[in-house]
Amino acid sequence: MVRYQALKGLYEVDRTIGCGGFAKVKVGAHISTGEKVAIKIMDKAALDSDLPRVKLELKALQTLSHENICKLFQVIETETHFFLIMEYCSGGELFDHIIEKNRLSESESRMFFRQIVSAVAYLHSSGFAHRDLKPENVLLDKYQNLKLIDFGLCANPDGGMTSPLLTSCGSPTYAAPELVMGRQYLGAEVDIWAMGVLLYALLSGTLPFDDVSIDALYKKILSGKYHEPAFMSKESLSLLRSMLQVDPNKRITIKELLSHPWLTLGILDPVNFRGDDPKVYDKQCVEIMAKQHQIDPHTMWCKLKQWNYDYHTATYLILLMRKKRQSPLKLSNNMASKIIWDSIYSSTPETPAEKGAVSTPICQVSTPTNGFVEPHTRRALKRVRSPIPEDKSPIPTKKLIKDATRMCTPNKERSSDTVTTPGSARKVLGSIERSFQKVVNVLTPRKTDNCSVGKPTQLTSKDLSNVSTTQCCSPEYVINRLSKALERKGIFCKRKGFKLQGKTQPISGSVYGECSFELEICYLPNLGTNSLPTGTNTPTKSILKNVPLSVFTAM
Repeated sequence: MVRYQALKGLYEVDRTIGCGGFAKVKVGAHISTGEKVAIKIMDKAALDSDLPRVKLELKALQTLSHENICKLFQVIETETHFFLIMEYCSGGELFDHIIEKNRLSESESRMFFRQIVSAVAYLHSSGFAHRDLKPENVLLDKYQNLKLIDFGLCANPDGGMTSPLLTSCGSPTYAAPELVMGRQYLGAEVDIWAMGVLLYALLSGTLPFDDVSIDALYKKILSGKYHEPAFMSKESLSLLRSMLQVDPNKRITIKELLSHPWLTLGILDPVNFRGDDPKVYDKQCVEIMAKQHQIDPHTMWCKLKQWNYDYHTATYLILLMRKKRQSPLKLSNNMASKIIWDSIYSSTPETPAEKGAVSTPICQVSTPTNGFVEPHTRRALKRVRSPIPEDKSPIPTKKLIKDATRMCTPNKERSSDTVTTPGSARKVLGSIERSFQKVVNVLTPRKTDNCSVGKPTQLTSKDLSNVSTTQCCSPEYVINRLSKALERKGIFCKRKGFKLQGKTQPISGSVYGECSFELEICYLPNLGTNSLPTGTNTPTKSILKNVPLSVFTAM
């Protein structure tokens, strides 16, 4: 493969995990760190007039840095191709997750939607509008963290977010009325509408506006009328109404969304949209890289802070990412890689081949007869899950659903018939002994497939059991935060229902061996002083709000 010569010694290239109109995505490995990456390969000849869009996308990815936006590591440019090295997300598309479950519970929808709101609020605060928000453009990692991708249709107005835009773009089923009418619009307002459609899809598994005929679809969008399912809560319907307002001036703003009661229900805190800044000096990471090249740290940092998005940049950003999750920080002694590294280091100023990147195929843009610019029609990308345990997807194996591929895409319409929904979690009662020392019989929120209704799960006896309480009413949110906290400690857990099973490694020099543990989330609806024996003290402060997550332990 001559065209992959540019990756030789830098990345190992594995299987293809996605294909688009003029690009393919392969899973690979960054040789120096061993970190899995997504490698997007784009043919320049196929890009043609869409090259400016690719360059704007690269600008966005080089500018933005947020935990819910897929990270760019490196761009390699040759005469014929772009190679974009991106963060690898093993969990697949949010689209697949919705199809698998038919529809999501309100609790899980809230957990996901908070992350989407956080990413979009950060995006808008940085001067960018996405303009193509939909479940296919949201990926999940192994801990169900969402990652926003595909900035091929994004806008970065010169006059800021208050400057009107003219290009009608995106996917018709997610298009705001002002886009359909061909009027000037604000990027932030059309993103809010698309987020409303996306939230409706999460909660119901269908689209609010859908039709085989594009003209009929546009009429439905302009009317602003959609079916409100009886199973949706009043609070959910109220939020949807505020987002799906035909008049953009009456539409809820991203600032109001951050602290909306529906988004803070059971979680208390408003959505945090602050990004992180990877372009900062980290002494440990710089010293590791300097040692690899046998140069002093100051010289290494002078090279890094040019932020050329070359192999140096990729290695530094990956080391920072690994440090954040408390993974081992070390570089390979691979000699072939080191020779190439040294040649890069000793070379003269970087060429354009060493700048910017993306994670899934950028959609080719076409202009149909109706004048609406939309992504090139493509098959839904099938992302192959990694067989390695720590990269297992949190999403079950995808079922063969007859109409699955027809949802949410411009030319693949999906019926809006009501679907039956399996309960994603069951809220049940629990009992705790007076001493709060041991859990006796607890019914835990879990998949309906794996539990018998009405029968408590008997916990096997443990040498030690600790119980902590929180005011947070969302079990999905709690278990997600626990997973992140444990990962930062270097402890990777397997999830089964609402249990986390993990194992700690023995500490060097300690007489104690490794320790295995199980953490279970239980729902206790009436944990008040009236329901407990006299003399029992009940923690009332929200642990999630006021105490570090490390206090959550159950052995």
